[in-house]
Amino acid sequence: MQRRAASTALDVGKTKSKMFLKKETRWGETYYIVNRWPETPKLPEEHEYFRINDLLLDLDDMLSKHVRPSSEEDEERALRKWSRDSKRDDVRWKLHRMETSLTWSRIKASEIHSEPSSSWRLGSHDLFSAALQAPTPAPLIDSSKKQQGPPNNATAEREPNKLHLVSSNNGIPKQALEDDSSLLRWFQSRAQPSWSGQYRAISPSHSAQLSAALRKQDSLTNLRRLVSQYLSVETSAISFHQLKSPGQEKSTEDLSSDLRNTCENLLKQDTLQNKHDVLVFLGNLSQRLTARGDHLGGPLCGLGLRLSAEICKPTASKRYFQIGLQTGYWTGSYQGSMDILHCLETYQCHLNSVSQPDGLDLCGRQELLELLLGRSRTHSHSAPSLINACLHGREQETAFEAYRASIILIGHLGMIEWLNQEQRASAAIIQRLARRSDSKDKKRQLEAILSEAFRSAMSIAGGSVVAQSHDAVLTDPSQAGDVCEEKDRNQYCPP
Repeated sequence: MQRRAASTALDVGKTKSKMFLKKETRWGETYYIVNRWPETPKLPEEHEYFRINDLLLDLDDMLSKHVRPSSEEDEERALRKWSRDSKRDDVRWKLHRMETSLTWSRIKASEIHSEPSSSWRLGSHDLFSAALQAPTPAPLIDSSKKQQGPPNNATAEREPNKLHLVSSNNGIPKQALEDDSSLLRWFQSRAQPSWSGQYRAISPSHSAQLSAALRKQDSLTNLRRLVSQYLSVETSAISFHQLKSPGQEKSTEDLSSDLRNTCENLLKQDTLQNKHDVLVFLGNLSQRLTARGDHLGGPLCGLGLRLSAEICKPTASKRYFQIGLQTGYWTGSYQGSMDILHCLETYQCHLNSVSQPDGLDLCGRQELLELLLGRSRTHSHSAPSLINACLHGREQETAFEAYRASIILIGHLGMIEWLNQEQRASAAIIQRLARRSDSKDKKRQLEAILSEAFRSAMSIAGGSVVAQSHDAVLTDPSQAGDVCEEKDRNQYCPP
């Protein structure tokens, strides 16, 4: 292989360069610019030429003094070093899997402890729940028979195991779920920072932080865990309802609104099981707050009233209405009036349907009647009624629509005597509702609408003289408990 001499190559770079370079414009004018490369880059130096035969590429080159011929010992040594060993490969694979699992576990543990608003932090209730609920390695029922059972069973089969979810989000490997003692050690090691003072120092201490965390929840399981953990850590700083002071613009009642908005986002799937689950969650939360002297908050009471009406549970509707009365939610907010209207229209749709739900049997109608009229068979005094609350609503149009819906609903319950009395007293109600508008046309319009509503209710009540099966018509709220008792003494009537 021939190359030109190095001296010849270097002579090219020895040309003297100029400090300024001459340039011309489009119009022929001459100008100079600074030469940024005053010297031509030098080529690399080559000390000597070489021949390709001088490279020791062949290890069997007999002419080289540094290479000896290979022997059988070299072959055996190479086989021992480079041959595949199944045991060694198995150990390497197990080691790689352990390293991967350890890295994943550390990352999960770091994420769960660096996020104070995480709903998957371990607590004492998780240890107790894990002790009671063992993981299910196989489905409880065959996949071909999932659709034959009730909806709640099918939903339970589709939902992932809660223990697996808790373990996965806390970096606990699947192998630990197969051994109770190993699972206990993992739970204790992961829950230990939660019991220390360090966890309390970084835990959220304001309802505003809980409100921000609520917007990130995408499942009811996460929502339940988040609210439970906040209530467990901060028993005094979290309140779902607090009366506003005269100079206070914003109340902690907004926390109840934020929780309601989160629940409504979860309910957009519009499945009956979701409504049951959310209603159970609200009931448990209400009991927990009541036990510590706190209130559920008006917006959550309105959500409970809506859901209980949609799944046809008059007893639950009555309970949430009574809780909301304690804060004046129904008459003090537009949203409260809309919740009452939605409740009345929903029960009206249930009664209009051909196949009425199980919640509207004789005892269910008795509970609905007590909710509407405010009378109770267990107390001698009269309780506040849903009709009275809707009449005192802040929004006139909504209050009137709710009153009209209640009249139709009373007609479905067969209360002819009450309708006659209410129609005679409706003139004062129309006068009070029309007083806000100061319009005679508005008054005549209200009279016409109410007159039509009473006629429809009378027609419905007259056609429902024979109620479901052999149930008697409820003509007197005070005697409804006796009718329920005479129908079937073994039937359960809600207290």
